[in-house]
Amino acid sequence: MRAQDSPFRPHWWATGMSDLGVEARPDVATYGRYEFDALPPVPFPMDGDLAWLEPLPSHEEWPITGNAADEFDALLAACGRGGVPLPAAFTTFMASEALQGKVRSSTACFIDLDRAPVRVEGGGRFVRFLADQQGCLFWYLYVTEDGTDHAVVCSPDYFDSEEHEAAGDLAEVSFSAESFEAFLCRFWLENEIWFASEGEGEMPDVGAEYLERYREPDDG
Repeated sequence: MRAQDSPFRPHWWATGMSDLGVEARPDVATYGRYEFDALPPVPFPMDGDLAWLEPLPSHEEWPITGNAADEFDALLAACGRGGVPLPAAFTTFMASEALQGKVRSSTACFIDLDRAPVRVEGGGRFVRFLADQQGCLFWYLYVTEDGTDHAVVCSPDYFDSEEHEAAGDLAEVSFSAESFEAFLCRFWLENEIWFASEGEGEMPDVGAEYLERYREPDDG
């Protein structure tokens, strides 16, 4: 889904990068809400197969891996009953702890998978899949009403299928990525850049270019 086609305002919730020379990312507490249009493109083709993730190393510390096997099975069943399609990259990732272990979070985010989709007032469904350790933010797969498109959104509000018949009061919901794979790639890369800056790993080959493009955006 393109940002301009989303019913939600586009923003990127993440940590600051001012120490890395990115003026567009001043430090704002744990997370800031930054301009989506200023983000550099993700550095790999987004073909829906997570091919860029497969060869990456696993991490013993700070992975987002969650014990979500039961929740995933329940979610698949609920989506099947409700006719809510899930993108292939999402199901591939949620079914594989090995892939999950390749993605780590500097703020200790973890997979927090809902057991069923939540209806969105105005159309579509939310599926919560990621949470900040302290409950500051939650990330959701947004599937359109007709099931033909999806995006990732972020909100400080918690929507859960066992507590909410529908997600209303959507003013704080932000469009975060054109697809689940695009979100996962940017989330992985920005966290790896942070860890490298703290001496907790090497900078990914694509990290330096990403930072350079962020510091000096192409105005043309």
